[in-house]
Amino acid sequence: MFEKGKREQRRSQEDTTFNKMLLWLAGAVVVELLILLVKQVYVDAWLGFGVAYALLVFFEVFRFAGAALVVAGVVWAVLWGRSGRSVALPLGCTAGVALLWLVALFTYYLTEVGLSIMMVLPAAGAVLIVIYFLYQRAFFYNAILAGGGLVAVWMYRQYYWEHPTLIRVSFIAGFLVLAAAAVLSFVLRGNDGKLGGLRVMPPDSNYFITWITCVVTAAAMAVTLAVGGTVAFYLLFVLAGWLFVQAVFFTVKLM
Repeated sequence: MFEKGKREQRRSQEDTTFNKMLLWLAGAVVVELLILLVKQVYVDAWLGFGVAYALLVFFEVFRFAGAALVVAGVVWAVLWGRSGRSVALPLGCTAGVALLWLVALFTYYLTEVGLSIMMVLPAAGAVLIVIYFLYQRAFFYNAILAGGGLVAVWMYRQYYWEHPTLIRVSFIAGFLVLAAAAVLSFVLRGNDGKLGGLRVMPPDSNYFITWITCVVTAAAMAVTLAVGGTVAFYLLFVLAGWLFVQAVFFTVKLM
């Protein structure tokens, strides 16, 4: 009787997790459609040039206001986490603002090219959603880091000659994120997975793979900047292969 109750409880938890994953995936589809709508209204002027110009003004203002709001959202989430409250609301709001901020940046500076880049992100987000709900948290964070490097190398191949400054800035930001992730891993390792009073990783987490991910991703991006061209094409396979190796590793750990 006790075993039956445990099986039913586990099945109920699995159903809840699966439903949450479906909701997030539906959200990724909605975001993709919204970006497509922005492209039609802003680039193709479906609703007229007046609306397109209004969007231009909004993007011009929000490229600065959005950055401030993202920082405020992170502070909000940290404060709620330290007080023991759920961070779902602040993180959700911050993620939404961050997405809109990215749309504003890429659209204002790159117009149609920027929107083409943004349309790749919801598909990548859908993959990350599946990883988050099915695998350990370490794989989720590693996938974000390696996936970001994959997008950076892809952007270099596609757009470097038309927008070299933007690509260089993106790579510098990527290197900073990787360095911060490596340092954060050391801090979490010494604090049993906690950052202040906030639980970031499970107590028994292995950070070695995260450090390897940071090194591999940073090396691929550095080689891309130094050599570029055909080499960048093969580095895409290197990063994708490293993600596949992690997928196999964490899948085996689930068994």
